[in-house]
Amino acid sequence: MPGNMTRTSVERLAAAALALLALAGCASVPAGLLSVDRMEYSQVLSASWKRQTLLNVVRLRNADAPVFLEVTSIVNSYSVQSRGSAGANLFAHSDPDELSMGIDHTWSNSPTVTYQPLTGERFIASMLGPVPLPAVVQLLQSGWPVDLVMPAVVGAVNGVRSEGPGMVEDGRFRELVEVLSRLQRAGGLMFFVEGVKSMMRIAGGGDPRLAADARRARELLGLAQDASDFEVVYGLIPHNRKQVAIVNRSMLEILLRLGGGIELPETERGRVIPLLKPVAEPQTLGLARIRSGPKAPEDAYASVRYKGNWYWIDDADVPSKRIFTFVMILFSLAETMPNPGSPVLTVPAR
Repeated sequence: MPGNMTRTSVERLAAAALALLALAGCASVPAGLLSVDRMEYSQVLSASWKRQTLLNVVRLRNADAPVFLEVTSIVNSYSVQSRGSAGANLFAHSDPDELSMGIDHTWSNSPTVTYQPLTGERFIASMLGPVPLPAVVQLLQSGWPVDLVMPAVVGAVNGVRSEGPGMVEDGRFRELVEVLSRLQRAGGLMFFVEGVKSMMRIAGGGDPRLAADARRARELLGLAQDASDFEVVYGLIPHNRKQVAIVNRSMLEILLRLGGGIELPETERGRVIPLLKPVAEPQTLGLARIRSGPKAPEDAYASVRYKGNWYWIDDADVPSKRIFTFVMILFSLAETMPNPGSPVLTVPAR
């Protein structure tokens, strides 16, 4: 080998090889990618959950069977492969030396999504059983407004019935909700847990208007006027005048009640489950206003297509979005049964 030229070429080749090894060794999944994927999956899951819920509301109003398909897991597998190569042609005379090097970097992302239909015991517990009373008390205890929770969830309280599928509302129910709402906003109505008991406290205080609302609330519920703390129990009729007996709706009833707020297209009139009476202002009754039309909306909180028509909740309709989001939270609260081992469908996402 020639002296200086060969030594210089070997040094170049060694430096190139070391550089390639360093590049290959540094290959890894970018940390920022994990954050991006997590947020994107979260948004897609939220959007699909809203669309599925809205679709089932429309199905039920059309006397169609609801189908609930849960996303039970998302497994995202990342892989990174890097490979480097280097070569040289060394010449003994004046021809210039030839050096070559290359690096091959491969990155792949293989998400797998698992779906599970809601059937059997889990369907009965989640959809047909009443929303657990402790969950409702805890919602009210944590500050959720009475005028949102009671019209949506409560079927009857101390015999005062709310409007629902197949049930005409007691004329006192709306007044009761208004009175309790004023008490709650003024700090005169509280819910709490005492030992194993769920409790409701009505306090009139020194404010004459607050005292009047407290007195009226007790009258509407048939409670003792000289008491402030009342036990909250599940049932239609209380055993004494210091109990508040509540019958909660099931999630299926709540979805049927939401369906009462659908503005039906002309082509579907006469083909859906009729209401006991028309609902002029769904928001005042705790329902969402669900619009319909032949074309997809441009700006919607959630939208679905069913039998050639589009149904949606307008993104500017805050009261409807509020109640719809609340119903979706109730789905999580109503899920109380363990997984019974229903069939599982696993689909690789592309």
